[in-house]
Amino acid sequence: MNKRLVSGITPSGDGSLHIGNYLGAVRQFIELAKSNETYLMVADLHALTTIQDKKQLSANIETLVLNELSLLRGFLTEKEFAKIVFFRQSDVVEHTELQSILNNVTPLGLIKRAHAYKDKLQKDVMEDDINVGLFSYPMLMAADILLYKPDLVPVGKDQKQHVEITRDIAGRFNKIFAKNVFTLPEPYIPEAVAAVLGTDGKRKMSKSLGNIISIFEDEEKIRKQVMGTYTDPTRIHATDPGHLEGNMVFTYLEFFADKTKTDGLKEAYKKGQVADIEVKNYLFESLMKYFTNARKTYKELAANPAAVKKILEDGAGKARAVAAGTMAEVREAVGLVNQYSNTTNHQILPILPIQNKLNQMNGGENISIITIDEFTKVELRVGKVIEATNKERSEKLIRLVVEFGPAFAKSYGEAKRIIFTGVRGFGYTPADFLNKQFFFITNLAPRKMMDEESQGMILAVDGDELPFGQHGPKKPVFVSAEGFSIGAKIR
Repeated sequence: MNKRLVSGITPSGDGSLHIGNYLGAVRQFIELAKSNETYLMVADLHALTTIQDKKQLSANIETLVLNELSLLRGFLTEKEFAKIVFFRQSDVVEHTELQSILNNVTPLGLIKRAHAYKDKLQKDVMEDDINVGLFSYPMLMAADILLYKPDLVPVGKDQKQHVEITRDIAGRFNKIFAKNVFTLPEPYIPEAVAAVLGTDGKRKMSKSLGNIISIFEDEEKIRKQVMGTYTDPTRIHATDPGHLEGNMVFTYLEFFADKTKTDGLKEAYKKGQVADIEVKNYLFESLMKYFTNARKTYKELAANPAAVKKILEDGAGKARAVAAGTMAEVREAVGLVNQYSNTTNHQILPILPIQNKLNQMNGGENISIITIDEFTKVELRVGKVIEATNKERSEKLIRLVVEFGPAFAKSYGEAKRIIFTGVRGFGYTPADFLNKQFFFITNLAPRKMMDEESQGMILAVDGDELPFGQHGPKKPVFVSAEGFSIGAKIR
């Protein structure tokens, strides 16, 4: 499929995940991430609508981060996991900035139809008591989605309306400002998504109802949860014929146990040849086996918070690289960019995993500073342009296919990359690049350019030494790398 996907989980309750969360959401993230570009966030800002306790919110976020990472890393290879952009929503400031802008193009009536708002009113909560955060929840969710210009948004059926609202908001923005800044995303609701009942066999699995089976609790607690699972209330003795319909133990075995053995137990159960305790023991054993790698990873990550922090920092850097690009388009479209704009305030260095640029004032000028160690993480390579064409339907873009050689392919699994440069407005043509060598930054987060992704950046010198993005009448000058070996690293 090879699409860009965006989704998130809010650290509600206590932040922990149970088998219902896994079957209903996380399992889909894992499968989708294997063949798609996946942005997955811990939506911690959304939790503020219901949690105003500092200690609880902090603990919830930490718990959810550990739970999600353990499941992702427990079921994915290192290579598969490395493709996921996993980050905290609050680490990417563009989410709230875009929400603020979207507030001004979103009709009040559209938000009043949102389920979250209407549900509160139906629970006898006075309108004056509903916080603005809950009311504006759809705008923040729209910002979460639109920043990354995804093709699809994996959601449950109960969240489909939020994607529809997002499409409405994006369409209004594009129409009002006469510019197609936002992609209109499609909700992705896999038919195979499992909405299983809780252990009581009556209601949706929920921590607040106490009808869950945990994933990362200690074994004895999970065993107790399994043993309390609803089976067949009409069955008095183990020798009585049992019913499978509505029997939650067999429902869970369908997902987590060996199919051949489960089918055998079903037949034996219907004939009164196996006891409930035996079936429940098999479910417990199956769960422990199924989540073995995830539970092991959980212990490893819990003992190494620095490793978890590094994953989140890298993810935030990748997310901000994309989000900042979108916000640059948004600011320009709405009119926030003009001759007096201080564009350095909005720039980030989207080179990974560089984080926390320091801004220092020097003689009234805003200087962006990174350390030597951070700069060593910037990958500069020599590349040869083997194809160069004007991008259709664009007045600025030139599409380059760049060869980086076998050493590069050994590291990245590919020798060629597509890289765009938006310089046709300065008079550049494809012929200025074709069959020539230049310096490229190759460890940038990919950025979607119309219907393709740009996988790096060609280096250039500003023609009149103005700050990046504020070129004067002189052309930017591309630095030739003729005479150097293709794929060579610049140190």
